[in-house]
Amino acid sequence: MEARRQHRLIDTLEPGDIPADAPTAYTIQHEALREADARIGAPIDASLVHASPARLPFDAFFRVLVELEIAFRFSYALPPRAAILTCAMKYWGAIGRMAVALEVVDSRFAQWPNLDPLAQLADSQNNGALVVSGMEPYETIAPGFDFLAPRLEFTLDGLSIAPEALGNPAGDPRELLVWLVNHCSRMGLTVEPFWIITTGSYGWVRIGSKDPPMVHGSIDRVGELELVLS
Repeated sequence: MEARRQHRLIDTLEPGDIPADAPTAYTIQHEALREADARIGAPIDASLVHASPARLPFDAFFRVLVELEIAFRFSYALPPRAAILTCAMKYWGAIGRMAVALEVVDSRFAQWPNLDPLAQLADSQNNGALVVSGMEPYETIAPGFDFLAPRLEFTLDGLSIAPEALGNPAGDPRELLVWLVNHCSRMGLTVEPFWIITTGSYGWVRIGSKDPPMVHGSIDRVGELELVLS
């Protein structure tokens, strides 16, 4: 928490300070964000969520990687349930809106990326900021939309940085919504309709400190966004 507030790196993470397991890491996440008014399902501090077009100071981050993603919102609240969901399609009908998202990946640890995954999980999975396009109706976009390999543009100062082989590590990103609902149920949390839920990357790039650039991303039929690092 002090590292976040003071914007300083944690030089060394001692072995005894690494969370013992995933539930402990999630508990640290939620405790850290309880006072920060978290509003998305990653979870990410609401103050780090920005509408596109966004302009952010480069020196607000320790290092900058950007990832192009799709984000979702549910139409209504999904309270905790006793039974674990196994069918993703059952909850696709509860999706209300979707958008293009650009996540800035950062870490408060100097050892990153050579850092225990549980420590990264406790650190909000290395989130530094999130830029989001306008939310569009899911029911309008979803029919015929290729969630596995959508048509997209991803550029850095006008030059394409989109991967040759498009795809999301999760496959269909909507599958991750089921994981989220199950996870929140286990934590006793309601999935709220105002949460912006990000779902993995269709492409990423690391940006150096020299000549901070403009990043543009668009996903066909979903929207487009822009981030200028100054």
